Amino acid sequence: MTAVHAMLKRYHRRALGRIATAALIVGAAAACADHSGALSTTPAAKPLPLFHLAILRRTADFFYGLTVMRCGDRTPYWTFGDRGAKGSPPDTVTYGAPPRGYQTVIGPLPLDPGCYRVVITGGQSTRFSVAADGRITALDDSAIVTTTTSAPPATP
Repeated sequence: MTAVHAMLKRYHRRALGRIATAALIVGAAAACADHSGALSTTPAAKPLPLFHLAILRRTADFFYGLTVMRCGDRTPYWTFGDRGAKGSPPDTVTYGAPPRGYQTVIGPLPLDPGCYRVVITGGQSTRFSVAADGRITALDDSAIVTTTTSAPPATP
């Protein structure tokens, strides 16, 4: 290798190093520009299905539990059941949060995009879908399945 080639090689390495450094600085500045200056560690609340069981129940005193399953293969995503609950059955239930006096038997699993069926004992069933963006849509009766973005209450 000649002296000219060696000089060009060093120049080329330095130039590439400067370009890479500039690209990193520009990339970091662009990433920071999307933020308002404050870091947030709180994730945005994800919509959860809210089941209006009073509409699904045929009678006010016959309710032992609920199952949410995939429409096609009937894979259970969440099931809760009676553990000696006293008093009237709940009117509404948020996905993943069994009401007082009931216990989770299966799940809750994250709701992937797709179709789901809600089945309650002593009542009817209904379907809802979860879109890729997390939006929840009632498929059978819009009054039975709505959404909530509040976190499910802690269970005892």
